Amino acid sequence: MKRELPAYAVLPPCPVTVVCTYDADEKPNGLAVSWTGIAVSEPPHVMIAVRPGRYSHAALCERGEFTMNIPSENQMCQADYFGITSGRKTNKFEDLGLTPMPAEHVHAPMIAEFPLSLECRVVSRQEIGSHSVFIAEILAVHADERILDAEGKIDVVLLRPLAYDHAKYLYLAQGQVLGRAFSAGKILKKS
Repeated sequence: MKRELPAYAVLPPCPVTVVCTYDADEKPNGLAVSWTGIAVSEPPHVMIAVRPGRYSHAALCERGEFTMNIPSENQMCQADYFGITSGRKTNKFEDLGLTPMPAEHVHAPMIAEFPLSLECRVVSRQEIGSHSVFIAEILAVHADERILDAEGKIDVVLLRPLAYDHAKYLYLAQGQVLGRAFSAGKILKKS
């Protein structure tokens, strides 16, 4: 039996990403963002939701470009640091010993040590409640060779991305293959 709960932000699990921009002084900055997802597949777009009070918000609005960097499980502490520390007070890249790598298609830094980075250009922004929602086109994808399969596709099992449980404020591991999409349900079809 299901029990009705109060409405809250729940769609478990959420991906863990670090959205990076340059601030007004060209300092690289990153912000942990889990309010994100694929918005459209053709052409590829993502959406991110960021509170206006966050230091990165102004750069996102002014520059309209960012990178989305996906950490592996072993980079959990660095990803978390991007969310609990303000770029107003420090240079997070220097604090963490991470390398801001210039993107090729947008004016924003990628995190060289994170295995997957997306270059994104904002096409739309809408204010919804407590957040600004940015829709951005993915212009380029950069993947570490170690997370690619023999066909050159991203292997999520090798990537080992983090997931976030907003209800309990936990980071979770992913990566176990359970079945093949668009195929697993065929055993339930009647002939």
